[in-house]
Amino acid sequence: MSKLRQYLFIFPIVLVSCANGDIYSEMVENLKKIFSTPDDISAELVNSIPYASMQVRLGRNQNTLIILEEEIDDILKWTSSNLIKIYTKNGFIIRLKGLDNELDLIELDKNHPIELGAFYPDLKGKTFTSFYTFNNPRLYRLPVKTKLSFLKTENIEILDNLYNVKVFEEESLENLISWKFKNIYWVDENDQIIKAEQNFTPKNPKISFTITKQYKKPE
Repeated sequence: MSKLRQYLFIFPIVLVSCANGDIYSEMVENLKKIFSTPDDISAELVNSIPYASMQVRLGRNQNTLIILEEEIDDILKWTSSNLIKIYTKNGFIIRLKGLDNELDLIELDKNHPIELGAFYPDLKGKTFTSFYTFNNPRLYRLPVKTKLSFLKTENIEILDNLYNVKVFEEESLENLISWKFKNIYWVDENDQIIKAEQNFTPKNPKISFTITKQYKKPE
């Protein structure tokens, strides 16, 4: 029996047996969190902050807004209110600090579309080998082979703005720790990832993020 079915059988029993209204309400709220998508950050909040920003969600937690702190050599460093640090390249997370298990660095394959800053639909048969380094526990330059697939084009809405994007899926292949994952990237007309679902360590849930206010590099 799957874990989901186990939960579905357990929850009705618990709810019927709860005489306390507060406990019942708490269980209902927990069920809502499991089966619903967290609310997006409001446009009013995003527009009230004069800096580039990104909406981020770890696993099924609530969405939070993080702010661009600095840009160095085309790497953007974003910081949350609880001092989580996220580093992105062309919209891809290459480093994430502040959790128990940290992503120290992803060194992308030199021919990876994210590294090149150029996505192209014809990816059939192409594979890429990138190197992942983790902290707590330390694992240095784990080679991870992946393949990318073009899924579709679609229109998505971010804070009342409509974007025509290409959607790509990246799937892990063989690696030394049998780490299996799938990433999804929504790529704009400038070949920048503006929305993604990305796995960054084997010990953390995937991270979902959307660029809510893009960074404009000074000319």
